[in-house]
Amino acid sequence: MKKLLLAFALTTILASCALAQSTKPRFGITKNDDNTGRILTFALITTTDAAQAALDTVVISPRSWETIVRPSANIQDSVCYKIPTAGSYSLGDIVEFMVAKGTGAGKIKIFGSNVVLSGTTIAIALAANKMAVIRLRWNGTKWIEEFRMVQS
Repeated sequence: MKKLLLAFALTTILASCALAQSTKPRFGITKNDDNTGRILTFALITTTDAAQAALDTVVISPRSWETIVRPSANIQDSVCYKIPTAGSYSLGDIVEFMVAKGTGAGKIKIFGSNVVLSGTTIAIALAANKMAVIRLRWNGTKWIEEFRMVQS
């Protein structure tokens, strides 16, 4: 029984370490490491505006060096993107939100206890038939907004 409990504890610790955030970049930084960018990964996360008339909350878990988050169609109302506190983030990882608005005005919200946006509010207003691009970068402890472009 003790061996079984020890094996369970060891498996739990190893699993949590595998999902932990890192203050090291995905590329090598020491002599003879690969710093050419060949090992960097890219991802596209396509989201769906499930309840067209209501506010959707979509959880985004980026696992690549650069992740583009994009709705499968123009959002009809408003959408919230949440980035979990725990994830396999590495120093310098990028998440870019590319959101297009359908008819009528709406808002985009990006939130999480580990997200720092440059604005005073987490809600980004988006007019009808306009687009927004918001880019965040992982600094080792938080997602920091690098830039935001909202079409006016």
